Amino acid sequence: MKILTVEFKKILTGYGFYLCIAFTAILCFSAEIYQDGTTNDRYSVIRSLLIFDRNFMLSDTQFCSFEVMRKGSWGWMQLFIPIISAFAFVPLKCDEHEAKVVRYEVFRSSRLKFHLSEIIAGCVSGGIAVTAGYGIYATVVYQLFPDIGDYQADQAEMYRESVSSYIDFSTGYFGATMIKLGGVFLYGVTISAVVIMLSGLIRNKYLVLCIPFFIKYAMNQTCQKVSSQMYEEAANGETPDQRLSEMISVIYPDALSQLNEYCSLKKYVLLYSAVLVAMSFILYLGFTMRRVDSGE
Repeated sequence: MKILTVEFKKILTGYGFYLCIAFTAILCFSAEIYQDGTTNDRYSVIRSLLIFDRNFMLSDTQFCSFEVMRKGSWGWMQLFIPIISAFAFVPLKCDEHEAKVVRYEVFRSSRLKFHLSEIIAGCVSGGIAVTAGYGIYATVVYQLFPDIGDYQADQAEMYRESVSSYIDFSTGYFGATMIKLGGVFLYGVTISAVVIMLSGLIRNKYLVLCIPFFIKYAMNQTCQKVSSQMYEEAANGETPDQRLSEMISVIYPDALSQLNEYCSLKKYVLLYSAVLVAMSFILYLGFTMRRVDSGE
């Protein structure tokens, strides 16, 4: 606990943690929330606020605050999450290891306790930073966009029915929002764990941040391509492989950010993420504990 306290103090007094929060909120505002059916023009959160007035927003439930909040994780945030979630920890730790100052901390404890505390602090701080940024975004959205209760009763009911097939409203809109934030926290923790695992093998902070970025992008494209092929098969009257569809949904890198939309597969998404985090911890400890010099 003492090592964890010191690690969190380093992270919270550094600029990286607050940059993570700021960039998460900014990237959320870049998400697309509305498409004009006539011109097919797409509008982001910030562009919608600048162009549309409240009366226009009340004509379409796509502008209700819950829907806008829900779509915040659909934009550039998904692309840059490997960088922004781990930026609070990775540059700090890579610089410490490169300077060989870690040995002065390790000898006061044990290598296992020290490195385990490192990855725990890194994962939790990444999750907190991303959640804080998303929470700021959600707070602003709920202030600037109409609440679902501001719409006519038939519009509100139609919206609820349209999304209730993949969103659990058993705890109401507030509960669904909390589930969304919980999913974002786990999303940040999981992505941070994978990035930090790589830092146990590579000490160059630029490579550590960029390699997971490209790997995640490749996985996203692969999952989307397979899903598109299955949609085409369904459109042509063929029966797509249900198990393959579910597997792609579970291993999709951004599944945790949309956890409240995985009603039936939610437990499998959580299990897969838990395995991913556990493997990251094991590999990180394996990389660091096998080094000859404890200061490396």
